[in-house]
Amino acid sequence: MMNVAVNTQAMAAINASSTLQLIQLELKAPKSKFNKFGNFHYRSCEDILEAVKPLLHKYGATLVVSDEVQQVGPLVVITAKAIFTEADGKQTVITAHAGVDIDKKGMDVAQTFGASSSYARKYALNGLFLIDDTQDPDTDAFQEQQKAPAQQQANAQQQNPALQQNPQSQLTRDFQAALKDIQFAKEETALKPIYQYFKGTHFEQQIVKACKAKKDLEGWSA
Repeated sequence: MMNVAVNTQAMAAINASSTLQLIQLELKAPKSKFNKFGNFHYRSCEDILEAVKPLLHKYGATLVVSDEVQQVGPLVVITAKAIFTEADGKQTVITAHAGVDIDKKGMDVAQTFGASSSYARKYALNGLFLIDDTQDPDTDAFQEQQKAPAQQQANAQQQNPALQQNPQSQLTRDFQAALKDIQFAKEETALKPIYQYFKGTHFEQQIVKACKAKKDLEGWSA
């Protein structure tokens, strides 16, 4: 009788909670990939999908992920949609966006779209399953992340006299990197330091336009 009572309570708990809530609690998607340049571990879209498949089977749920390409101002954007359907037909839909850099060196057009698709899908899944891949802006770790690129740039300038002799070329490289940072910004506050860096330069208006396009895409305040 004790076993029956325990099983009944377990079934009642499952019925009281949605399947999505249960999967959010049970899902473990470790950061199995390692970025040698940035010296950090990260999880990919594939890591999340592999981790969630047994749970989908366990609860009789389904997950469909799709992409849509659109033009937003000067940006080509991929919008990923994750549709989670529970056994009773209840659906939850989450979308995420990623810009496409079609001129990225070392990659053809198909590869750039594939990379942006994977990025957008990953963050749609993050939102669906409550996976946090970001650092809290108030933490020391986040602050160190923000300082790292500037420190790397300063070190490179010290080690490479050519950068000191040609600051205009360095500014151009910084501008190209800034466009990518704007595309992949997770919050509006990340745009301000980028604008401040290029204020007064001949790249200022292009940065303003890129920031405005990003704000329009994300629905951030004007």
